Amino acid sequence: MNMNRIIKYATVLLGASVLLPGCIKETFPEGGTATSEQVSDSPFAMDGIASSMPTILITNYVDVGQHYDFGYPGIFGATDRLAGEVFPVAGNLPGGNQYYDRWQTYLYDRGLGVNGIGPVLFYLNYYQFIYAANEVITIAGDNEAYSETLGLAKAFRALCYLDMARLYDPLPAKAPERPSYESELEAVKGLTVPIVREGMTLEELENNPRVTREEMFEFIFEDLDAAETLLANYKPTTKSMPSQAAIFGLKARAYLWLGGFEEQYANIPTGNAAYKLAAEYARKAIDASGCTITTEAQWLDPKTGFNTVNNAWMWAMIQSTDTVLNNLLSWSAHMCPEAFWGYGYLAQPGISVFSYNRISDKDFRKKSFVGPDCDYAKMEPYTMLTEEEFKTIAPCASFKFRTNGGEKNNYSTGNVTSIPLMRVEEMYLIEAEATAHYDAAMGKSLLEAFMAHRIAGYTAPVSTDLIDEIIFQKRIEFWGEGIILYDLKRLNMSVHNGDEGTNAPSGAQFSTEGRAPWWNIVIPLSAVQQNTGLTNKNNPDPSNAVKSVK
Repeated sequence: MNMNRIIKYATVLLGASVLLPGCIKETFPEGGTATSEQVSDSPFAMDGIASSMPTILITNYVDVGQHYDFGYPGIFGATDRLAGEVFPVAGNLPGGNQYYDRWQTYLYDRGLGVNGIGPVLFYLNYYQFIYAANEVITIAGDNEAYSETLGLAKAFRALCYLDMARLYDPLPAKAPERPSYESELEAVKGLTVPIVREGMTLEELENNPRVTREEMFEFIFEDLDAAETLLANYKPTTKSMPSQAAIFGLKARAYLWLGGFEEQYANIPTGNAAYKLAAEYARKAIDASGCTITTEAQWLDPKTGFNTVNNAWMWAMIQSTDTVLNNLLSWSAHMCPEAFWGYGYLAQPGISVFSYNRISDKDFRKKSFVGPDCDYAKMEPYTMLTEEEFKTIAPCASFKFRTNGGEKNNYSTGNVTSIPLMRVEEMYLIEAEATAHYDAAMGKSLLEAFMAHRIAGYTAPVSTDLIDEIIFQKRIEFWGEGIILYDLKRLNMSVHNGDEGTNAPSGAQFSTEGRAPWWNIVIPLSAVQQNTGLTNKNNPDPSNAVKSVK
């Protein structure tokens, strides 16, 4: 497994002229010191290479030159910024500075086009994750002793391709400042990304076109079906590894996405047929997981809230002191306003004032966000900040994500947190929404049963569209967790951060009619230049397609 092969692979597939990050180098032996056969013959080596996959998710970086480039959690942050669900609110107060939010500043100000930073962050990271999974699949091969390792690798690969299928699928979007945008979308309608299987040659990679939606989901389900079988009796010792319940969860996500399409395909379901399968697999995930819904005490704990695996988490990214890269290449540094070593305290990631105002005062999740009066007495039970430190905190700032143990000063301790990758609550809300598309009464009942865990006596409002209400509750439940963009894109929902009264920062005050053009992610120019199969097949540039109010 020579490092030269990895470098060549990176150059062609990723359009990169530099070495893969150190985590890849450390995971796979250099200079032929260990062959695939030697690794597969050693159970200790196989254990190590299997554990490399979740490690790479949280330690990989592609060197785009920004501090939000720290693997899969960095992608979570980017998708939530693009969705308009998370943005810095500190600029609304004297002494605050919205530009400390690196995602917000660079995703918008430095472009989402083929030469922008955003496309590089997505494309290169995902294919490096896929590369790692492919190497494990190759090494495990058809050795029955490593069938579970094979199942894990296929699960990680499916996770990545499912995200990419949804991010790159060029769905219709209005671009009032770019009249040609919609016609340019038609030229690539229904395309996703190139599929890279294990064992592909460099020649194949150099001419590897984008596959259709149908081809991509056939491939994803092929991996998920295999993983479901291979992991049937697998009991992970850590939630950094997916169980069979997590495979059911990935299938629920996939079918939910396909439910948004009316096109008919020979081998994959769409419309209500897909929604019914989404509900079915969400329920299978709930039952197989044995997980319970997060309690108010767990949610609001100032030392362990959303930084420690609990019984609601089905799958997680679990950090250790060994995986903390530095003070700034870290989830906590960006998302925790109590992390004085990072951007969180300065930028203060927060929620839209429109969403905040819509949350019921009876909903305990609202306590995660600072109210309009910035009353320290109300927030004191839920923050480690002193009253003096709290004085620069702005309305709508979020205290959902915590540093390790509530640490405020020592990054080597405070950054050692876990990040949810899949929670059982998502399955309950997938079940409710998917069901609501073909059985509104049952969907309403499912939503109300779930929301009873958030608001005592909750009843779905009759004045609000049921699907809209379910998605709103999902927005609040998964604020900051990198999930909601896919629902907004699938359902053609609008961005309202340019509406009157917005608290979005300048440069992010956009309102759209339906889905935003920048939700159709483009492939970086560097990758297009290395792969002739991508020539004239990129998504259109969404830059300046919608005018910012300010």
